[in-house]
Amino acid sequence: MESALIISNTTPLINFAEIGRMDVLEALFGAITIPPAVADELRAKAGLFPAAALVPAQAGISLKAPEDRLLVSGFAGRVHAGEAECLALAMEHPGSFLLLDDLAARELASSNQLLFTGTLGCLVQARRQGIVPAIRPLLEELRFKARFWISDALAARVLHDAGEG
Repeated sequence: MESALIISNTTPLINFAEIGRMDVLEALFGAITIPPAVADELRAKAGLFPAAALVPAQAGISLKAPEDRLLVSGFAGRVHAGEAECLALAMEHPGSFLLLDDLAARELASSNQLLFTGTLGCLVQARRQGIVPAIRPLLEELRFKARFWISDALAARVLHDAGEG
């Protein structure tokens, strides 16, 4: 039986790389797998997100392409290329865990019974495991350094869930 993978889409990697906290993902998950389209997206956004463009070459990040291109094409009708490849890769490796922020991708993951969380879920888990002492300063950095849009209501809920609200 194949081993489960931790598969990340572009946005969580941009978020953690741009605030200089890839260590949080490493502490939570160890090795992370990305499909080629995610590596391409990270490199293509180098102008806006220079730290994220370096992620594909980092230790602990491995590249793996999904084999079922028809499955990728099916997902690509509803989500971006990176998300489509992440979803297909997770389908090919039962028990895998996805890092996804995009709502459409999360809906597809849910409808296909795939396990997932996003940037904010990672922050809450890191706080619960004592990896970070507080997430409030990280939320602010995400908003300003990584340009990650978080509504005030969602930020308040996340802080409450993490025991900081």
